[in-house]
Amino acid sequence: MSAALTTLDLGWLTSLPGLATIFGTYVLGLSFYRLYLSPLAGIPGPKIAALTSLYNAYHDLFANGGGHYIWVVEDMHRRYGPIVRIRPDVVHVNDPAFIEQLYSQSPRVRRERYATVLGMAQNPGSILGTKDHDMHRRRRAVLNPLFSQANVRRLEPIINDTLTNLFGRMDGWARQGEPVGFNDPLRAATKDIIQAYAFGQGGPKYLDMEDCNKPFFDVVGPQPISHLSTHTLLLSKLLQKMPPALMIRLIPRVAVFIEYALDIHAQIDALRGAKDLPEGRTIFHEILTSDIPESEKQTKRLGEEALIMVIAGSDTTASTLACIMYHVLADRELLRRLKAELETVMPNPDDLPAASKLESLTLLNAIIQEAIRLYPGATHRQDRMAPDEDLVYTNPDSGTTYVIPRGYGIGMTAPLVNRHPSIYYRPNDFLPERYIENKKLDKYLFSFSKGTRQCIGINLAYQELQSFTAGIFRKYSLYDPDKGENGQGGPTLELFETTRRDITMHADCVTPKLPPGSQGLRLRIRN
Repeated sequence: MSAALTTLDLGWLTSLPGLATIFGTYVLGLSFYRLYLSPLAGIPGPKIAALTSLYNAYHDLFANGGGHYIWVVEDMHRRYGPIVRIRPDVVHVNDPAFIEQLYSQSPRVRRERYATVLGMAQNPGSILGTKDHDMHRRRRAVLNPLFSQANVRRLEPIINDTLTNLFGRMDGWARQGEPVGFNDPLRAATKDIIQAYAFGQGGPKYLDMEDCNKPFFDVVGPQPISHLSTHTLLLSKLLQKMPPALMIRLIPRVAVFIEYALDIHAQIDALRGAKDLPEGRTIFHEILTSDIPESEKQTKRLGEEALIMVIAGSDTTASTLACIMYHVLADRELLRRLKAELETVMPNPDDLPAASKLESLTLLNAIIQEAIRLYPGATHRQDRMAPDEDLVYTNPDSGTTYVIPRGYGIGMTAPLVNRHPSIYYRPNDFLPERYIENKKLDKYLFSFSKGTRQCIGINLAYQELQSFTAGIFRKYSLYDPDKGENGQGGPTLELFETTRRDITMHADCVTPKLPPGSQGLRLRIRN
């Protein structure tokens, strides 16, 4: 009888109603735990965000076209205060005073990227996708000297050659007389610079292509699918393992990206096979001649490093540069002041900028800082995890203290913390003067993240922004319609059907996505 009962019970359990009962009980139990028993249960926020990460996924991938969870989180902060629970396992803080504790500069304090960021990166061989604190330190130690300010200064000839190439394209567009979409040329320029530093100048330059290789940037640029791997990690891994030919057959537009990834692997293999490999020529020459373990020099690992480095080193800086160009061209007085300052170090309008002379230009650097603050090139949440300690946050308004246990995710986001009203007056306005009036504002700037995992390309980004902004606005003036075509006295730029909406982030797709229908920065160039 006992055996018969057991058989009967098992049969019931494996039936459809039995499985539904088990699943329902599991869901109810998990829901009760997340809402009332989880260590994060006491942290303010909407119940649905605490209940399921599908709420995050819905706003990342679908709602309003995707990429809108950042604005949902911003609204949570308005309703609940500076600390909110935005997923069952993740807390978000919007308080500049918490930056130093969460993103510690000490190499002895372990802060690892949380699963949400690692899932987004999908390249565990890169420093961006490296979870382990010690492994990240070892990998970054090889790259740090290459991105020091001193080494980046040595890229001045490459940066100025690229700027000269851009001027050549601008001359051609001026002769054609048609308005030009300028986002892709800026992406191509920054892509050519990081590509040359990574592998040398032998490869094709995107700025030389008629369309500046727009199809490539259409694929790697901001789009909601960038969040897919954060929410469906298994699907993303399956797609990565798919043969390239099959992937291209299913999604033809990715062919340009797959070809680029394969080309990177071929370049790494060629460097490895070279008999004479001089040290220090490029980033990957340096890595392959360093004393790191051979396992760290494998093509797959270095290919992942290169992909992240090149993509992150182009679109981010280019988008901020487009914003600088808009604001300077939209404010005739600001441009007049900038040109007057540039003349002190570039007497001739055709002079190419010397990086060492640009550091002292107060207004130039204030414009750049304000653009980086208001228009960060990376917009995703910088979620971290403290594996060795609980983190404690005290709400400055209520005095309430919250404990985030070790192992849970906690993050901040540049587009939100960079506009915090406790630090920045009129936070949504473009006001370079704020950086002239208050030199201490720099310590709160979160656009490159902070701590031991701060963006490694920060020095390169600043030098590119300084050189391109100085070079373009020393050579070009603002078109004056009152003087007519022949009375300008030199080459000019004019915004064409471009408003601030066309440069403002509409959605967070890891990098800023522009509003629907926007064509970005468009210029009419005249010689």
